[in-house]
Amino acid sequence: MDLFPQDNDVELYQTAFDDKDLLKRKPISEQLSDLVQRIESPIVIALDDQWGSGKSYFLKRWVAAHTQENEGTGRTVYFDAFENDYLNDPLISLISAVAERIETDEQSKADKLRKIGGKLVKPALDIGIALATAGLVKNLGDIADAGVKAVGDQAKTAIDNMWADEKDRKEAVKEFKDLLVKFTKTTGGPIIIVVDELDRCRPDYALSVLEIIKHFFAVPRVHFVLGVNSNALENSVRARYGAGIDATGYLKKFINVKFSLPRLMGERGDVSTIITYAEKLSSDMSLPDKPVHGCLYLIRVIADVHDFSLRDIDHILSRIALLPAEVQSRAQHEGWINIMCTLLVTSVLNPSLHQKLVNVTATATEIRDYFGATREKTYLDLNGAPNSSYNPSLTKWFVTIALCCCVEEPEDIEQMGWSINDIKRLFGYRSTIDYGTIPQQIQREWIDLFRL
Repeated sequence: MDLFPQDNDVELYQTAFDDKDLLKRKPISEQLSDLVQRIESPIVIALDDQWGSGKSYFLKRWVAAHTQENEGTGRTVYFDAFENDYLNDPLISLISAVAERIETDEQSKADKLRKIGGKLVKPALDIGIALATAGLVKNLGDIADAGVKAVGDQAKTAIDNMWADEKDRKEAVKEFKDLLVKFTKTTGGPIIIVVDELDRCRPDYALSVLEIIKHFFAVPRVHFVLGVNSNALENSVRARYGAGIDATGYLKKFINVKFSLPRLMGERGDVSTIITYAEKLSSDMSLPDKPVHGCLYLIRVIADVHDFSLRDIDHILSRIALLPAEVQSRAQHEGWINIMCTLLVTSVLNPSLHQKLVNVTATATEIRDYFGATREKTYLDLNGAPNSSYNPSLTKWFVTIALCCCVEEPEDIEQMGWSINDIKRLFGYRSTIDYGTIPQQIQREWIDLFRL
């Protein structure tokens, strides 16, 4: 049994989707390749999705799939913005990433690109030293070498004087863009630069990346694909410019097109990627059947009401792996398993409600809303007639949780086809048990025994 989901290391520009496309992402991969191939003018495309949705998994494979599987031409470049945000100026790292992807065939042009890039950056001595330590001095060109080697005010004055020559800098910008155009002609297709993890960066760094894309890389057939969460990126805008700024409008100046990863798949679009992922992963991790079946059922139920991410599923399955042998090897009564699974899943998806369930302070309405257990799904009769939408399994879960975790006993249990004695049987029918103590006991002895 595994504690964490296992994902084989991706070899950039080599590992595509192939036959491991569990969540059927190939169609969106092909459509993305088609778009960047057809469009001549520079475009910035945002893969805009929630954290933990699989953006990095998709983008790392797409940079290989573009040419290997999708018949794309040109060159893809993968750049992890978060790994580079300790630097003040992203331009250096972006130029380096592009140059490394083309230097095999175009060494002289790659060196020229680095050299021109050095003219575009206002170096600071501390940044030069940091880059020297990282072995990246060559990306700064002659200016960086001077910054690293020089000591004292005289060196700093010389660098500032070089920066002050605005005419030279404008010429360098033009030369830089012209060289990018030559690259697209040499490679026979576009250059597509994937910038991943942008929403995890420091606000100033993240916005600097967008500004650099707009001002330095805006040339025909040079496209960007950004892996972002728009809410987080909008918070970066507010952090820099204040809460009153129109963050959505600001980002529209830099991002032309957005797309998200599909939540449904299958020929009829009726198969949930979340459920498919959870089922496959729980099998791969060799997790115990009873907790898995209970949690998967609950995930299916509340996925219609709440938005899960793939990372949420990872955390839930890891928590199952940490459950003690008492739960995993010994048959437990259904009521105990249902309470345990509810607490475990809710601790990941809705921590505030989880605390209420443990402390038996949740209301029946809160539990109904969480489960999507409407009266249309849980009442035997509606308006004096049998209810064709009645869901017996969902109703059983609802009344079990309501009895043990609700601040007051639900008044309409019998209308849902249950009695208190029916529910007690789910716990072994011990008439002396205090059902209000069950959630705390499960949390203390099973879930909190080992914690992530």
